[in-house]
Amino acid sequence: MSGLAVAFWIARAWIAGPRLVFLLWNLSLAAIPWFAARSLAAARSPSSLAAAAVTWLLFLPNAPYLVTDLVHLRVRPPVPIWFDVLLFATFALAGCVLGWASLEKVHVKLARTLGRARSAAAIAAAILLTGFGVYLGRFDRWNSWDVLTRPGDLVSGAAAALVRPRALIFSALFAAFVGAGYLLFLSRASPESTR
Repeated sequence: MSGLAVAFWIARAWIAGPRLVFLLWNLSLAAIPWFAARSLAAARSPSSLAAAAVTWLLFLPNAPYLVTDLVHLRVRPPVPIWFDVLLFATFALAGCVLGWASLEKVHVKLARTLGRARSAAAIAAAILLTGFGVYLGRFDRWNSWDVLTRPGDLVSGAAAALVRPRALIFSALFAAFVGAGYLLFLSRASPESTR
C-alpha cells in the first residue's frame, strides 16, 4: 500500500510538479512505529525493549495521522479531483495499515508476557493515547520529537488540551476509528492473531 501511495505521488508529480511533499514525509513518519514494533518484538535485553517501546508509542499517532491529511484535499488543476481523492485515500490507508500492523506486533509480544487481558488493556490504552496524539499533532501542531526538544512545553500543551471538550471528543472518536480498524485488521486470517 505504501508503494502504491508513492507511485500515485510520482505520477502526480509528473503531471503537475512535485507538490504535496508533506504526504511523503508523513508516510515516512508512519513507518517508524512499524519498524519500532518489529524491534520490540525481537528485543532481547530490557534496555532495547524499553527503547523500542518508547519509540513505538511516541510515533504511533503518526501512522493514522495521515487520515487527517484529507483536510488538504481540494481542486488543484491540472490534476483532476478524483485522482487526488485516490492519492490522499491511499496515503491514509497506508498509514493506517502500518499502524494496525505495528499494534498487532506489540499486542502479540505483550500477550506472551502479560497475558491476554492485560495485553488487551495495554493496547486499548495505546489506542486512546493515539487518538489524543493525533489531536495534538493536527490541531495544536505538536510533533513526536517535541518530547525530546520541548518536553515542558509539550506537557503544558497536552494538559491544556485535556480540558477542551473538542480535544476529548476528537480524541475519543479518532481512537474509536483506530480501534475499530484494528479489530477489522485482526479479523483477517493470521498465524500471529491475538484472538
